Amino acid sequence: MVIFISHSYTRSGCMKKMTVRLSGDLFDYCKSYGQVIERFEVISLFNMVDDIHSEVCKFTIREGIPVDQIQCNYVSNLLVLQNKGREYTCLVKGTFSEDITRFLQTYGSKFEPPIIFENDCLTFNMVGTPEDFHTFVSDAREKGWGLEILSVCDYNPGVSGVFDVLTPRQKKILIDSYRLGYFDQPRRLNAGELAEKMGINKSTLLEHIHKAEKRLIGQIIAQVA
Repeated sequence: MVIFISHSYTRSGCMKKMTVRLSGDLFDYCKSYGQVIERFEVISLFNMVDDIHSEVCKFTIREGIPVDQIQCNYVSNLLVLQNKGREYTCLVKGTFSEDITRFLQTYGSKFEPPIIFENDCLTFNMVGTPEDFHTFVSDAREKGWGLEILSVCDYNPGVSGVFDVLTPRQKKILIDSYRLGYFDQPRRLNAGELAEKMGINKSTLLEHIHKAEKRLIGQIIAQVA
């Protein structure tokens, strides 16, 4: 099934970013991992030559599953970089199955992380022209993929993903604070008034704002340094 959102793409030459979700038994690779992991997220872009791949992934393994079970027919080397409970950040190397190789050779150059597999669904961003998206949607319909278009927006590589460093709570508070005039000079309302409007404690509000500002500044500096 293909679900179009109301502000679906229009045909033009401008670059867009489309966030999509594919559902169902798409790839043998995902089906194998679904037995041992609850979620995996590709953090790095794919490095792929023919069917050989390497990337940094974050795995959440199922309760009682040892980390070495993450390895499967398509993962020959796995190096754990960080571990918190059942969540592992790993450097992964291996060989893709034929179906994933064909998929990536056709569309992979247009992917932007994060690429997430969870609950038998694959969610990712694609960057391209509306014509590129039209081709992808047509292919999805023809091949019977369960495709849901989550969003389509203009693509600006200079700012793309800058909010990804924030938690959903930090992002919402920062955006609402901006819209309500907290960052105006002079401010349209002070921290106490803002906290009251948001229904949270003033100290909690300021802590979220300060942490969000620090993360955003760090992300911007990392991009331009």
